[in-house]
Amino acid sequence: MSVRYPFQKALITGAGRGIGAALCRELAGRSVQLIAINRSRQPLDDLVKVIGEDAVTPYFADVTEFENLETCLREILQQHPDIDLVVLNAGLDIPQRIENFDWRLARDQIDTNLTSNYVFASAVIPHFLSRGRGRMAVVSSLGSYAGCPFEHAYNASKAGARMMVDGLRAELVESAVGITGIYPGFIGTDMIKGNAFDVPNAMPVEEAAYIIAEGLAEEKEEIMFPEETASMVAQVRNLPVAERIAAVRSLMQENP
Repeated sequence: MSVRYPFQKALITGAGRGIGAALCRELAGRSVQLIAINRSRQPLDDLVKVIGEDAVTPYFADVTEFENLETCLREILQQHPDIDLVVLNAGLDIPQRIENFDWRLARDQIDTNLTSNYVFASAVIPHFLSRGRGRMAVVSSLGSYAGCPFEHAYNASKAGARMMVDGLRAELVESAVGITGIYPGFIGTDMIKGNAFDVPNAMPVEEAAYIIAEGLAEEKEEIMFPEETASMVAQVRNLPVAERIAAVRSLMQENP
């Protein structure tokens, strides 16, 4: 007899492509009802066609339009008070050389990868506390543990998300609300095509979605993958500064 998945209704952001879409498909296969949020309409429409209208409710929202997002979240929680899992997956990666740096692009990354998570947390966590249960997961990155050339704004935003996760977990440790940090390495999505890393191979996105779904079911506090990349990052973190610089530079394209 199959074991019932511990969550029945999940809200997922950045659901139109990449890890978000793959996770929606994975969870739908486990009979989880989905609330899928995405900025662009067409990718989400395509997802609904694949999963089925009965399994997913789409919402179109830009997570960086914070006031509108607050309104959208109030509506969602009123209409779907039984949400018991939230996965904050929306992300943005725009590599830049510092000699041509545009702080506006950096702000877009920080707003998407970090600040928007607080908008969700401020609505979702009180809701979970009132219900007496729930889990919020934030997709950060193994890149949150290392500052890399051309990618430092992305790394910084993801490091902020990691600190957010750690702080919220410590704050809520005596409650029934769980907090999970998700730390992927190189995953075969559209995002990887536009970044500054020299990626010889990447984990298939469906495999990544399976690992996340299993980790959430086990109520893991941290989900890190692929294992080889996570191990490499752990080693790099402990290197002296000069050696650490050499290590991260070896991962980058010559002309990003």
